[in-house]
Amino acid sequence: MRPLRACIDVLVVGSAAIALMTALRLYETHLEEQNAVDSTRAALMTIRSEVGIRSALGGKDLNEFGHPMNVDTTWFDHIPTRNVLASEHAPWIELAMPNELARNHPTDPTLRGGRGAMFWYNPVRGIVRARVPDQTTDEATLSLYEAVNGDEFQP
Repeated sequence: MRPLRACIDVLVVGSAAIALMTALRLYETHLEEQNAVDSTRAALMTIRSEVGIRSALGGKDLNEFGHPMNVDTTWFDHIPTRNVLASEHAPWIELAMPNELARNHPTDPTLRGGRGAMFWYNPVRGIVRARVPDQTTDEATLSLYEAVNGDEFQP
């Protein structure tokens, strides 16, 4: 009976160790994802702040709606303004297309395999949005988009 009891003890301890390692890995993954969301949100707030400051200061670079015509990378020489959720090779910012100028959100809020830019800027409204990677469901994708941008997506 002792060898059987030892085998059961080893199985119980091994199973508990595997369960603990799995829980720790899931927790670590969740923390990494939350860190990426927080970093992207901070970069987005930096860009939004700079657009707001430049709009308030006025100048020749503003359009007839009082917003900068585009967002220039030189405004952020030593400030990280990267969407950590996107590939490093994704374009940085995309201007709204003519059919999107009346919108508060891009037509497609996702990165779609790296084709979309990290950020979307509507110069008519002075709105900047961060794009997000596709998730397992459309609901999860929209939830992530709303968490990063702090606003409900309205198509």
